[in-house]
Amino acid sequence: MRRTSYVAFLALACGLPACDRAPRNQEDASNPAATAPAAGVKDSSTEVDAYLRRFAAENPETCFGEASVGSATFEAKSNEQPLGSPQRVLIAVDASGSMAGRVSGRSKLDLAHAAARSFIDGLPAEAEVGLLVFGQAGDNTARGKAPSCGAISLTVPLSRDRAALVRGVSAVKPVGWTPLAAALRQAEMLLVEGGRPGTQVIYVVSDGQETCGGDPVDVARRINAGPTKAIVNIIGFAVPTGEAAALAAVASAGGGQFINVDAGNQVDAVAARIRENGRQAANRLAEGGTTARNNLSTSGTAAEAQLCTSGIIARERLAVSADVAKKRIAGQDVAMEERAEKVLNDRHKALERRTAAFVERLQAKLGRANDAVAAEAAKVR
Repeated sequence: MRRTSYVAFLALACGLPACDRAPRNQEDASNPAATAPAAGVKDSSTEVDAYLRRFAAENPETCFGEASVGSATFEAKSNEQPLGSPQRVLIAVDASGSMAGRVSGRSKLDLAHAAARSFIDGLPAEAEVGLLVFGQAGDNTARGKAPSCGAISLTVPLSRDRAALVRGVSAVKPVGWTPLAAALRQAEMLLVEGGRPGTQVIYVVSDGQETCGGDPVDVARRINAGPTKAIVNIIGFAVPTGEAAALAAVASAGGGQFINVDAGNQVDAVAARIRENGRQAANRLAEGGTTARNNLSTSGTAAEAQLCTSGIIARERLAVSADVAKKRIAGQDVAMEERAEKVLNDRHKALERRTAAFVERLQAKLGRANDAVAAEAAKVR
């Protein structure tokens, strides 16, 4: 008989002074009856105890672990607040010929430059940002369509060099067609797999819908649902109603938003709106992620306790019952063994009550933790 089995049995519930011990973890500390003898147990004789020790299973104290519940850090509302918490951002700028068109006396491309610079300034310093330009070859005639639709270039690789990014944005010229779907596919390949939602973002700056025969809605949906979990946001400049609906569908499929700028003085407002949307999205992710982790930890700890104690009870009950049956068949006197079965049954009931109380305390702790997370999130909405 292993020493651990003897210790386990003593921990289970005998009423002798030598059996008294403090709970092993904080979750069990508020239950003073957890290790006390079960009510109604009248036979705690040395003979019965010695008999039951022969069949003691593992230590039930190991069944009651700690559930880890945490809090979340949220971003407060501020006009200067960075864009959520993305780790990698790709800015995809449309270099189609129509970007030479004018809005409120300024070219769409000039507005695109200003918008890009504005939200570049709002990105976290630690974020890696790259510039992808599409449609910058050929021209916007039928003859120039093929080279233009195949022109997608990473002009500024992902890095923390903001100066290079601003120079790259300023160098974009309006030239050809709009291979939006191909640009999104290229952007996806430049991001990493296994990212958390919200940590990778694609910002498309364009003045119109796909003109090279691709399906950007399908591509955006696959990006957002795929391994990169990237979000696709689109900023449009004076996009006509029909084309605006097409771009909005792309952004929606990519889990992001479409914003249409109709006047030059809206650029700063758009950048501020993007920052605010990013802040809110990051906070929603923080709240949801923390709550989910708390729920998972608590449910896992509760299930482990229930499975562990029920296993101990089943194994001990089976072992004693088998021994009593064997002795009956052999014609032996089993009066003491029958008394021991009753004692064991009471102890098992005490362990079941202890387990139920433990799970109830876990749930109460989870509720308090998640309520605190929700309250903190509400403060910054």
